[in-house]
Amino acid sequence: MAAFFRFWTRQAEARPFTTVAATEACLSACGDLLAQTIGMHITSEADDDKPKQYDFWRTSRFVLFSTCVSPLGVRWHRFLDSRFPIRSQNTWFRTRRKPGHSAATLAARAKRRSEQSQAAKQVGKRLASDVLLYEPTMYTLFFGSMAILEGGGIEDAKYRISQLLWPTYLTGLMISPIVQTINFAFVPLIYRVPFGSCFDLFWDSYLSWVNNEKLSMIESATE
Repeated sequence: MAAFFRFWTRQAEARPFTTVAATEACLSACGDLLAQTIGMHITSEADDDKPKQYDFWRTSRFVLFSTCVSPLGVRWHRFLDSRFPIRSQNTWFRTRRKPGHSAATLAARAKRRSEQSQAAKQVGKRLASDVLLYEPTMYTLFFGSMAILEGGGIEDAKYRISQLLWPTYLTGLMISPIVQTINFAFVPLIYRVPFGSCFDLFWDSYLSWVNNEKLSMIESATE
């Protein structure tokens, strides 16, 4: 595992876009596989006469989208890192306190508290930008792209976005701020996208379910 981690790090440093794209492709495929496996299990229990088959093309569409938008994730994190810089990821970790109350010791403690306060503000700005700008944009692109890739037109894309964007966004707000706060505060830039992608393994399963099963449920309820 350590050897693979070192290999991945070397590749990410040399070819960040290609490495992240390959990582996103693998994780999105696993996410859709998980979603379809759960869906087939539920369907088989509900209707033994019509077992649901694995949809390879659905996974292919999911992988294609994740691979194509992965450079946006890399550039987005680079932008946040440069726009709202944090002096060091080690700002959060206290160094060993020196005994005494000399002027130098008190000044060092005050400087540390000031750095931590400034870092917290920068993390808050990164998180607000991510939640308010990046995530809604990605959800819009996802549902719109899936509609087009599945053979629908612009009207189908608009309908899917109008039906699925807001509930998906609200669900994400219950989870992603926690993950992204850790990501922005403690994870170095080179690992920030894959760290989020580890969480995305399960989130991709949810998105895949929303894009297919939940859409079908909405359409059935409106008929």
